[in-house]
Amino acid sequence: MQMDEFIIKLGYSFLTLNTLLFIISYKSKYKELKYFIMYLVICTIVQKLSSDLSANGDNNLYLTHFFFIGQFLFLSLFFSKILELKKWKKFVLFSTFVFSISFIIYFYFNQKAYNEWNELEIALTSIPLIIYSFLFFLKKIDTIDNKKYIYFNSGFFVYTLCSTLIFLLGNIGTRSLKLYVWDINQVLYLLFQIAIFIEWYKNFRKLNIFCYIKNKIKP
Repeated sequence: MQMDEFIIKLGYSFLTLNTLLFIISYKSKYKELKYFIMYLVICTIVQKLSSDLSANGDNNLYLTHFFFIGQFLFLSLFFSKILELKKWKKFVLFSTFVFSISFIIYFYFNQKAYNEWNELEIALTSIPLIIYSFLFFLKKIDTIDNKKYIYFNSGFFVYTLCSTLIFLLGNIGTRSLKLYVWDINQVLYLLFQIAIFIEWYKNFRKLNIFCYIKNKIKP
């Protein structure tokens, strides 16, 4: 197995692990966590389907629409909760649903675009999330003692900022340059998934079902 293939598989393994860990650690009092888990679930499903289609030599580009729209929808809801945007909350929610529904309608009636890479979709669904992520950093400056979601947000900001630029500029340069940039993107993705695991370990592992079972069987 080559190094790049190993990094890709390791990143996807961390994604699956993170999804399972956050699902079994879910507590209803953390209302924002359900949106985060939905984001992880859709990432896992899209990645599994994409890998299977690619292995069979089938087109999997249409799955990118499910990923970008799903990521935009669930993480916008997630950030609207943790940022506590009282004045802007209605605007964020309204624009989120309008953008999401607009893209769904567009791809439903435009079959050609549905099966192609769409740079405009990437920009419109990723840039708002990068802004929300940056605002979260600013919020945490005043509440440095509370580090909840800071590990996830750090990984998300770096990865999404870099990957968005890579996706938008994906047709520029030689083939060897594109492969090199793609390898960098996969390394960043792995680091992002490791950051999510650290987030779980630092802030949510005590909510784990195994702790619950351990408490139940105490004499």
